[in-house]
Amino acid sequence: MTTARSDRMTVARSRPAPRRASRENRRPRDLVFLVPFAVVLLVILFPVIWMLYSSLRPVQAISQGITWRNVFSGLSLDSYARLFEQTGFGRYLPNSIIVCVSGTVITVAIATLAGFALSRFAFRGRPAVMLVLVATQLLPFVVLITPVYLLFAELRLLNSFAGLIIVYVAITTPLATLLMTGFLNAVPQTLDEAARIDGASTLTVIVRVIAPLVWPGIVTVGVTTFIAMWDEFLFAQVFLTSDSLKTVQVGIAGLFGEYGTDWGVVMAASVVAALPTVVLFSLLQRRLVAGMTAGAVKE
Repeated sequence: MTTARSDRMTVARSRPAPRRASRENRRPRDLVFLVPFAVVLLVILFPVIWMLYSSLRPVQAISQGITWRNVFSGLSLDSYARLFEQTGFGRYLPNSIIVCVSGTVITVAIATLAGFALSRFAFRGRPAVMLVLVATQLLPFVVLITPVYLLFAELRLLNSFAGLIIVYVAITTPLATLLMTGFLNAVPQTLDEAARIDGASTLTVIVRVIAPLVWPGIVTVGVTTFIAMWDEFLFAQVFLTSDSLKTVQVGIAGLFGEYGTDWGVVMAASVVAALPTVVLFSLLQRRLVAGMTAGAVKE
């Protein structure tokens, strides 16, 4: 009996050995994937790290080389102080927030209603509408600047937030509608029919039945739209001529001087301009992941 027990204990102790061996064999194969991934991640993060680091360095040291002795010497927030004290960048942030938040709300509302119509109603022109929405994404928006500028000049919408919001809504609604249509297609139509039997109107069905189910998709469309509006430069540069109405991207372009540029201020402005999108993405990361994977698995 003692011999049998000792044999079983020996077998039990010897079982983890193949697992350890398999783990050791997997390590070289894992490195084959982890090393390229780390290199790509470093390439992506390096400009961001360098931008943040340069915004903290003294102006005289930005054009100089970096050694291990002076890598952390002289770091301060002087560039950020000069940015808000010597430039009008403090006004540009509220301007961009007003334009982008207003445009995003309008775009998401239009895209939800249009996506619901394309997802739930069958009509003859539906394929043509979908084709037009896709075709708008192939058109470079730069060709629209001249005709839109002339039209807005007649309507007296130049140099105003209203005109810029209209442009932003017009260029972001097609893609937002396509995305919302895909999210709404994943919701069974039996839920609509059950709500209509209970006497719900179309708007009630959208707000109380459909919207809670596709909320991750709505967040995804909203964040995508907001980032597109926040990063837009060309229309804002052409349509806004008053310094008090400029957006963040136009304000950064104005920091480059003809005979010299304060690179510390430019880097500080770039960091401040990137903060809203980074914070927004960090807060809504889970919703974004859920929205991107919505409809990927068919039940």
